[in-house]
Amino acid sequence: MFTTATTARITAFFAAPRAPATAAPAVSGARKLEAGASVRIARPMGSTVFCEAGTLWLTFDNEPQDLIVEAGQSYHCTMASGLLIHALGNARLSVDHAPGQRLAGARTQRA
Repeated sequence: MFTTATTARITAFFAAPRAPATAAPAVSGARKLEAGASVRIARPMGSTVFCEAGTLWLTFDNEPQDLIVEAGQSYHCTMASGLLIHALGNARLSVDHAPGQRLAGARTQRA
């Protein structure tokens, strides 16, 4: 179950106006995301997403269940389908890629 604060952030995210996607540099170190920004990883299998600050919403292509990762938590990706990571508020994340993986398919967009 989500907390009331997390539910409110998800509701606000969907109510916010959308902006077009822009290209992002291919980095795997710590990255700050403003509230409503997103990062896409084309092939996340074997990578681990660390939420260093804030709250992240992880959604995989063609998968019905989304995940919420909060500060201090991480998620190890076991799916090959694309991953979109949304910042529900100002957040900082890092990605530990599996051997041979890179963030070349990343995109950042303002939600």
